[in-house]
Amino acid sequence: MEIVYKSRVAKWYLLSCIACAAALVGSLFVCYRWVWILLIDALSMGACTALLFDILLHTDYTIQGETLRIRCGILYNITLPISRISEITHKSTVLSSPALSAKRIGIKYGRNNLVYISPQNQEDFIANLKSINPRIAIT
Repeated sequence: MEIVYKSRVAKWYLLSCIACAAALVGSLFVCYRWVWILLIDALSMGACTALLFDILLHTDYTIQGETLRIRCGILYNITLPISRISEITHKSTVLSSPALSAKRIGIKYGRNNLVYISPQNQEDFIANLKSINPRIAIT
């Protein structure tokens, strides 16, 4: 059975996506007379806007059988066995990670590997992980 948890989205990230799209549209109107500037602007701002919206729409955490898949757009995709997860910590941090909110949980797996994620329903997510691997410590 596959359970998908979407990422919690902070207002600042949503506003960043909207601002980038507005900047793209605004710059297209300003630079429409200069073809090269318009081309460079459309390519760079268009790529940034597409990347931001790809991350917004495709950041999720999937529990499928004994594995956890963490996906953040086209930039980050990792699959790890739930049996390797040793600890889950609640943390508010803005460190770079596959999460769209500062209210995160840290998943420690392997020896010293740590990834921060922000599922919308953290309690259900943790309960599902603990039902598969009861040895996970919650701190």
